[in-house]
Amino acid sequence: MRQVFVVLSVIALAACETLPAYSQTSTAAPATASPSNFAPPADQQLLELERQLSATAQEQGLGGALATVMDPSEGISIRPGVTYSAVDVAQGLAPPANAGPMYWQPDRVHVSSSGDMGVTSGRYVQVVTGTEAIQGRYLVVWRRDSGGDWKALTETRIPDPPRAAPRRR
Repeated sequence: MRQVFVVLSVIALAACETLPAYSQTSTAAPATASPSNFAPPADQQLLELERQLSATAQEQGLGGALATVMDPSEGISIRPGVTYSAVDVAQGLAPPANAGPMYWQPDRVHVSSSGDMGVTSGRYVQVVTGTEAIQGRYLVVWRRDSGGDWKALTETRIPDPPRAAPRRR
């Protein structure tokens, strides 16, 4: 009875083509270990894009990094009191005086049900030599272009309000 069950299981698995390539007795070429058209979920794609963008900003500055992902016709970058077009971003965003590196980490990712739009947001820190670092929140609105690549439509960074001085007794 056990042998019959094993034989039926092997036949069922072979029919489903779920057996590893080394155990199939077919003379056809073995199946590849992973599909070539696999794409991670859209929220994971945006997280990875944010990581790459942060790494690029360490080498090329924020303007140089954003220029690589900004939608060339509709992209904008918003700062308190100023809006930059994609052309302005490509020419470089002016960092604060004595600016050092900028670090950020997304803490929220939302993707539309159709998978063509997404939003990432999180915290950022802009190191400024000689003073405290500028900290705040950022938000990026993403859209897939016709080639399936994510492009930033809007990038916004808002610094935290200044902290009140501690009270003296």
